[in-house]
Amino acid sequence: MKKDEDLLSDRKREILLNAVEDYIQCASPITSSNVRNKCFNDLSTATLRNELNALEAMGYLRQLHTSSGRVPTAKGYRYYVNEIMCDVPLDTVILNEIHGIFENRAVYLGDIVNEIADVVSKATNYPTVVMLKGFEKLQIKTVKIIPLMTGQALILIETNSGIINNFMPAKVGIPNQTYVDAGNFLTSTFENKTVADMIKNIEEYRLQMGQELIDFKGIFDTMIDSLKALSESIAQKGGVTAKGELRLLNSPEYQDLDKAKKVIDVLTNPSEVEQLFDDLNTDEVTFKIGAEIPVAELQECAIAQADYTVDGESIASIGIIGPQRMDYAKIASALKFVVGEFANLKQLDNAKKGDEDEQN
Repeated sequence: MKKDEDLLSDRKREILLNAVEDYIQCASPITSSNVRNKCFNDLSTATLRNELNALEAMGYLRQLHTSSGRVPTAKGYRYYVNEIMCDVPLDTVILNEIHGIFENRAVYLGDIVNEIADVVSKATNYPTVVMLKGFEKLQIKTVKIIPLMTGQALILIETNSGIINNFMPAKVGIPNQTYVDAGNFLTSTFENKTVADMIKNIEEYRLQMGQELIDFKGIFDTMIDSLKALSESIAQKGGVTAKGELRLLNSPEYQDLDKAKKVIDVLTNPSEVEQLFDDLNTDEVTFKIGAEIPVAELQECAIAQADYTVDGESIASIGIIGPQRMDYAKIASALKFVVGEFANLKQLDNAKKGDEDEQN
């Protein structure tokens, strides 16, 4: 038995896609006269009314009330998304804003995640959530410990996906060279191991290091305690960064503050946000619309998701939440570009490291 999508004639398909596109841009109910004026002036109003009636009967459109215009249903939006995702255009205004983050980056994962959430939210005018979920899976490349004038030391752990940075208390009276030597020693010990392996199996490593560890024991213990605290903090908050929650109020659908509050409450609850993200392990953009969303309070919304993956592992999920009337092409464009810039970031850093190795 054929699906409804297979039963759409070319004319119904064009009418539906144009009607949904117009509704996304204008938020005005779909009428036969509007469709005729904007796209199909070679068809009579009566013909278009019959086509709209048929699309409503098939579940793609619905009337707000008797004798009113129509609006797309979740099924109508889903059809629209499936069609446009074949070839999503890039929105250059959004892309230039996002590109600026990576041009001025420090490659610190936490900083990038925070900035990406903020800029994508501003660029798309929708709430944006980034969930860092592969922190402990990252492979260690080098470890550097840099004492600062503030009485702290900066830990820089270069991984296969950027740099993890954190601070730890600096021990009084320890020469700077000892910190350099400790970093070199930790690099040789933990190179190509995961952050999780280093933290969870630390006692075993202590035994293996034996006498060598004595010179660096104070630095080593303080660093591990600092990383454990960072790991626990990420786990407790779900590694979730949300930005632009109040931008939801810019959408006509959420002028009702009680309705908007239900959505905002979800976005500020890390355990509920985690339910929104699938383990895609792909950089393709996906959408959940209406009942496809597992959290009841968001089932009048649509959610776009893209993952940043490294070696087949999802490191972070980026999600944009808005009304079902969201601009799907614009959103997909932004997410595809962000994921691509993440990949370029890694390639550039690898190329830079390769050049340094050759010079050495």
